[in-house]
Amino acid sequence: MERSLTSLANYFSSKGHQVTIINLFKTDIFFELDYKIKLFWPGFERKKYHRLLYAVIIIPYIRRSIRIINPDVILCFGEWFNSYIILSTWFLNKPLFISDRMGPNLYLGRMLETARKLLYKYTTGIISQTSIAGEILFKKTKAKNIKVIPNAVNVIDTDISIKKKQIVTVGRLSGEKGHSILLKAFAQLDQKDWTLHIIGGGNKKQELINEAKRLGISDRVLFYGYMKDFSEILGKSEIFVLPSLYEGFPNALIEAMSVPLACISSDCIAGPGDIIQNGTNGLLFKTGDEKELCNAIKRLINDTEFRMNLSLEAYKVRENYFFDKMAQQYLDFLVN
Repeated sequence: MERSLTSLANYFSSKGHQVTIINLFKTDIFFELDYKIKLFWPGFERKKYHRLLYAVIIIPYIRRSIRIINPDVILCFGEWFNSYIILSTWFLNKPLFISDRMGPNLYLGRMLETARKLLYKYTTGIISQTSIAGEILFKKTKAKNIKVIPNAVNVIDTDISIKKKQIVTVGRLSGEKGHSILLKAFAQLDQKDWTLHIIGGGNKKQELINEAKRLGISDRVLFYGYMKDFSEILGKSEIFVLPSLYEGFPNALIEAMSVPLACISSDCIAGPGDIIQNGTNGLLFKTGDEKELCNAIKRLINDTEFRMNLSLEAYKVRENYFFDKMAQQYLDFLVN
């Protein structure tokens, strides 16, 4: 989400728009920003407050910031924040666009679900990443001005001349990302000369390391933690797997396809089914089905020609999800 938002901010700035980012937490700047982009930071620390109290005190901070900036339009990303931004901008008479970024069936808790149902319809527009996410959001909120704009691909150029027998996955190490399913599927492979490379940090890391030990595959599974640049690992890999239980829009998948890699993804809601034509530019497996995932991996390992054909077709995401094309759709929706 942060990368998508900062990439869009850079694009808007490059087109001559004055861009300001209001940060809701004090954090480091991880992604590069155009020097012309202004930043606002809260004057208080998140860790000092209970999350509900913090949600209350950021409202006046947001209102003050918006009054100082006096923007022509406001764009907010994220289900956890959108309702607070709607409340914070009430009666400020500023066009407000929001975008949900996680799985459309994700339950946010009674308070946020109620707020979303009551408040989303009062925004100027809502950006959904997939058509099914837009349909689900309409059923929940009855908001009418919903536009579907997929995420753009952050193209990964890397040396693919040196390939190894390795499988790679990229994603936050949390329960919904399905890494446990991937570990179990990998443990069932007959091909013991292949390795699994897991890129990402999160609260499930130690639990997954322990699971790899229990499955007897810890010597063939590498955990890298959170990485900013993992292009070299992708370039050396043969297969990418996205085992998620649900997604908003799987950036990691289209990035892997852009390398290109032969990709396998769960057919979860939402995103993979919009991106992958099963058997043409990738493979889909039933969400949570470790046996079906294992069979898909075996198929790609055993059929080199099929694996190469999938990767060649996957490469077309560079054109289908070209960044400038997607970013311009955002800009057209926001300012026209």
